[in-house]
Amino acid sequence: MTLQLESLSLVGWPFKLLGIAYGQGNRLQLEVIYSEYDRTPSPTQLRTAWKARQDGRGVPLLVVVLHAAKAHVCGPSGEDPTVYPNLDTGQVERICVEAVEQPSRQAALRSLRDSLGSLGDEGLPGVRNEGFLASHELTAGVPTRSDWNLAGNKARNILGHTGKGLLISLGFTIEPLDNVTYVLKTEDHKNAVAVLLTEQETPESGSERMPGTLSPVSYALARADEENLDWVALIYGRKIRLYPVNTGVGVGRRGRTETFLECHVGLIPDEQAAYLWLLFSADALSRDGSLASILADSKDFAGDLASRLRERIYEEVIPRLAEGLSEARGLKDPTAKEPA
Repeated sequence: MTLQLESLSLVGWPFKLLGIAYGQGNRLQLEVIYSEYDRTPSPTQLRTAWKARQDGRGVPLLVVVLHAAKAHVCGPSGEDPTVYPNLDTGQVERICVEAVEQPSRQAALRSLRDSLGSLGDEGLPGVRNEGFLASHELTAGVPTRSDWNLAGNKARNILGHTGKGLLISLGFTIEPLDNVTYVLKTEDHKNAVAVLLTEQETPESGSERMPGTLSPVSYALARADEENLDWVALIYGRKIRLYPVNTGVGVGRRGRTETFLECHVGLIPDEQAAYLWLLFSADALSRDGSLASILADSKDFAGDLASRLRERIYEEVIPRLAEGLSEARGLKDPTAKEPA
C-alpha cells in the first residue's frame, strides 16, 4: 500500500516538497509532510521546519525528509519533537500509512507513538520473540540461511497487506471453522487455527465474540486442540502473532499463551522482510518448513549454552568457592569434605 500524497505549497519550506497526507477526522487531523533534500538534514533543520509548519495549531504533525535512500523523521508532537534519523524508507511509509488510516486523531497519535517509539528498542524492529526461539539464533543464525534472500524477495511485496489479505499473501487458503475462527490450509493440509481480531480486541483480553468471553488466544488454542493442529495465528491490524499449540515447544519453557512470535509488518525494515516469510508463511509452517528448522537450531543453541554454563560452573566457580571457604576456615590441606 502506498501513502497517498496531495499537492501542497509551503512558502519558505527548506526542503523539496513532495506532498502531504492527511489522517482521518474533521478537526486537528494528522498531517504527514513528505520532502526530499540534497544532503542529510540535521535535527535542528527538521525541528525548525516542524515548528514552522506546526505554528501553534496543535495538530499531530510528522515531517519526513528523504535523502540517499534513507528517511529522516520529526514529530508527531511536543515542544521539542523527537527526531528519528536514517530510517528505512519503506518502513517509514508503512508506519505513515497505518497512522493516516486510524479512525481519529487520538488513534493516529497512539499508532505513531507505538511504532516510532519501538524503533529504539533492542532487537529486531517489528519482530517480537516471547520464549519461542533463541534470540541469538534469530538475530545471528537466521540471516545466514541459504533461503534468506529468496524469502526476502517474497516478503517485501506483501509488507503493506493486512487481515485476510496478509494471510493469503503468505500462501494460506482460509476456511471458516466457526463464527470467529478459521483454518489456514496449504493445498489439502491444515496448518493452523486463526482469529482475525477487531479493533477493540487484544489477544489476551476477554472478548464478547468468544464463547464464555474467553480471550481470543485461549479460545483459538482450545479449537486447535480439538482440530489436532500445531499452530494458532492471530491477526490484528498489521500484526500477525503465532503460538505453538503443544507445550514445551519454545526454548523459554513458558505457558502456551506466553510463548509466541509476532511480526508487525508495518515496522519491519525492507532488508529484514525475510523474517516474515521464514517464520509466518505457509512454507514456514509446513512439516519440514523453515520454522521447524529454525526452532531446532534454537534448541541446539540453547542446549549448548546450558552445557557450557554447567561446565564453567564446575570448572571455574566451584573450585574458587572451595578455595575461598578453605582459606576462610584456615584449612591448609583440606579433604574433599572439609570446605563444606
